[in-house]
Amino acid sequence: MARGIIVGATHYPTKEAVRDVCRGIVQRYGIGGDVTDPDDDSFLRLLLERHPEYDLKRGDGIAHFRVIAHTGYGRRSVGLALVRLDGEVSDFSWNACLTPLSHRTQVLAALRHAIADQVAVARNAALTSGQPLACSVTGAPIPSAAELHIDHADPTFLVLAEEFIAGNGGVDAFRILPDAGSAVSYIELEDKTLERSWQEHHRERCVLRPVLKRVNLSDLRRADSRGTPSP
Repeated sequence: MARGIIVGATHYPTKEAVRDVCRGIVQRYGIGGDVTDPDDDSFLRLLLERHPEYDLKRGDGIAHFRVIAHTGYGRRSVGLALVRLDGEVSDFSWNACLTPLSHRTQVLAALRHAIADQVAVARNAALTSGQPLACSVTGAPIPSAAELHIDHADPTFLVLAEEFIAGNGGVDAFRILPDAGSAVSYIELEDKTLERSWQEHHRERCVLRPVLKRVNLSDLRRADSRGTPSP
């Protein structure tokens, strides 16, 4: 099983490596600055999913993140907060997000990473089709590439992953590739034959669709919060 900390499908060798990413974000934007870079935003969304009070923090959905100043306990410090779709601001501790994940969650992360290329192909096809982009859920126009996300229609990612896991010996039969221990890497399955089988299973069964970023990161994730958020 991989050591270190997994955020999304990315493996960090230590908790301090994740803290360094958070500190870098804080330094780039400064107090009061809204996080605008898509990679920074994606990292923080994935990190927040590890928070023990994720559903409470998220509320009805996350609009973006902001660097804030803390003034509690007689001292001033700098931290991160999420701005919800309703405009409410809620701070969160990145340290609270660093509890090691279960083996099942690691397996699901590895399965997500294994089909990232398929999702990227679907996204590129949507962008280069020559047709106006519209959200498959709401019908609303997708105004830019930055607002385009690719989502699983029925069957969801979780359904596809769970049926594949069940058909291949259960979650304990899935081993995570040991990490090198010294660098950032992606979490992957150790058995590459099994990984290719999963990729083919996903390719045959998945229905990928374009959706608005806010729909994928709020409405769809809230609806799927009984299981695992769709990638």
